[in-house]
Amino acid sequence: MWKNIAILSLLIIVSSCGSKKTLVNSEKNKTDNVTTLEGVNMAYKSLGNDMGSIHLQLFENNTFKFNMKVFASEDDDDGKSTNIDTKGTYTNDGDWKILSFKNPKFSLAAIFDSQYGDASYFKVLDNQTVKINTSKEALPVWGIVCEKQ
Repeated sequence: MWKNIAILSLLIIVSSCGSKKTLVNSEKNKTDNVTTLEGVNMAYKSLGNDMGSIHLQLFENNTFKFNMKVFASEDDDDGKSTNIDTKGTYTNDGDWKILSFKNPKFSLAAIFDSQYGDASYFKVLDNQTVKINTSKEALPVWGIVCEKQ
């Protein structure tokens, strides 16, 4: 009886160690609709909320990837979430990065709405370009706080 309990305990311990390793590896390689962290210069990720999930990654080669998933609300007829997944390039301007979106299918002025963040966080320059202040620890996007990673 004690032998069976000892074997069962050993199996549980060994399997839990293996699960932890798998979990750590899967978290490292997890993409969640965004590129892995290799080559990332800077990233912003939304804090928990019921409106959406936002991820902005700035890569060392002066490109970026912007992913935004807007959760479906009770008012939505189809009950489906909306995804925005786009890329672009950026240039440096001191503590600011100027993001040039490639043909965005959304309004930058709606996403980077001055109602949710003042000019010390971002400035919409035109319908394809926004300037963000990377010296800040957070970036308000669509009214959602995105924390610097």
